[in-house]
Amino acid sequence: MIRDLLVPVTRTAGDANALDTALALAGDAGARLTVADAFALPGPAPGPWGLTVETALGQVYADVRADAARRAEGLRERLRRQAVPFEVRLVESLFLEPQYALVPLARCADIAVLTGADEPGEAAVIRGYFGALLLDSGRPVLVVPPRAAPQSGWRHAVVAWRPAREAARAAHDALPLLRRAETVDLLEIRDDQAAALEPEAEVHADADLAAHLGRHGLRVRSVVRPRGGETVGAAILGHCRESDADLLVSGGYGHSRLREWAWGGVTRDLLEFAHLPVLFSH
Repeated sequence: MIRDLLVPVTRTAGDANALDTALALAGDAGARLTVADAFALPGPAPGPWGLTVETALGQVYADVRADAARRAEGLRERLRRQAVPFEVRLVESLFLEPQYALVPLARCADIAVLTGADEPGEAAVIRGYFGALLLDSGRPVLVVPPRAAPQSGWRHAVVAWRPAREAARAAHDALPLLRRAETVDLLEIRDDQAAALEPEAEVHADADLAAHLGRHGLRVRSVVRPRGGETVGAAILGHCRESDADLLVSGGYGHSRLREWAWGGVTRDLLEFAHLPVLFSH
């Protein structure tokens, strides 16, 4: 059951589409929507005796707050036309990166709805918001590609499965969304070497989990797909395209965040290349 949704304002091109998706989901679920815009205030400059308070900062703060207030009023004007209860929250951040100032709000939401990157120059900004929300809030993050059609129900969903804590958490966090899907694939990507050891075996993804999801009223098909020389992320997205899925569910950061971004990983591939909304849980 979804009762609260959070939409972080990243000030990138896809924010409007993420908001449209959250509005569709909130309207269908009868949920409340919080749109949160976190902005940084410049800190005092260090002096020989510690931090020095500059008198000019007062005007700088006033200007930054005025700009944030104008953005917030524009959002409120748009949201007043929707039949969804909402709040626009401005969050000031002095010593933290702005995305970390949103973590307390995310902890009080069922799902955070975040835009994906539309341009290469936006990727670092989106990664920052995504990492802070996913790793520090304890709540799932629905990442919506900027060009994905806003929707609150899905024809076909794919749950990327492996026997790990993050994947189990994602499958269960996603239940309110999966119940809105007509069909669900429980997908396990098998290593090519493991598949070669059992070339004639009919192997299915976790049968117990498939049965469990079925008892929640889902129409689940268990699928195993060899990697076929691809990365795991590419194999997952390939199955999504072939099965015409419009929602993907995945655990996020099964390895350390540093290892994921330095050497590559499933989370990075899905965040950067997914063509459909992805619900991540950690």
